[in-house]
Amino acid sequence: MIKKSEAKPYVYFLLGAICLLGFVFEYVILRTEMFLYSKDYFKFTITESITHWVLVCVIWGIISLVMFYVAVRVYGFDIAKKNNKPDAKGIITGILLISGAVGVKFHVYNGWKCVYDFHHSGGYQFIFQYIYYIFEIFLLAVTLALLQEGCDKMIKKIEAPFGGFLIALTWGLSHIITQGSLYIGLTYFALSIMFGAAYIAFKRNLYITFLFMSIMFLV
Repeated sequence: MIKKSEAKPYVYFLLGAICLLGFVFEYVILRTEMFLYSKDYFKFTITESITHWVLVCVIWGIISLVMFYVAVRVYGFDIAKKNNKPDAKGIITGILLISGAVGVKFHVYNGWKCVYDFHHSGGYQFIFQYIYYIFEIFLLAVTLALLQEGCDKMIKKIEAPFGGFLIALTWGLSHIITQGSLYIGLTYFALSIMFGAAYIAFKRNLYITFLFMSIMFLV
């Protein structure tokens, strides 16, 4: 096992980039399905949509766990940092970030996102859709931790959500293409930065950050 202190910043950027490829894989799968079904994604049947979500969840789950394992076992990076406890200032910051994120999404969807999704998907499809979201958030959280670590090792003595900015420039702005909307893309750009800020506020505790990211993303 390589000591964490010996691992170069590019190692974490590379692992984070592999995680980001997981989101690219979904786009490739989606385009392939649209070609095979000869229809737009929004016209998929319930079975077709659920099949897509399950397949993507498997891919995202494998990538997340493998990158998590490599970071811990190969490079000695305590990616979870479960013993790090946020202080009162961090908790307050996290609550403010959640409030801001939920407020932005409430405006975008003209109401609660979960209610919007339930009305548009229905109960059975809604369950699988939100399982899919959980896998997406976990992969995103692992990506965030890896990219932030790379930035921390390269840009020292500056406490800033660099990982969030990198996710904003990739995963966040990619929603312009996947959703066909500049407004939604910029919304997820802002959410990505909020994710990064929450990660810093929670002392880089991945589990607590994942919980708060889930609330910010799903509500």
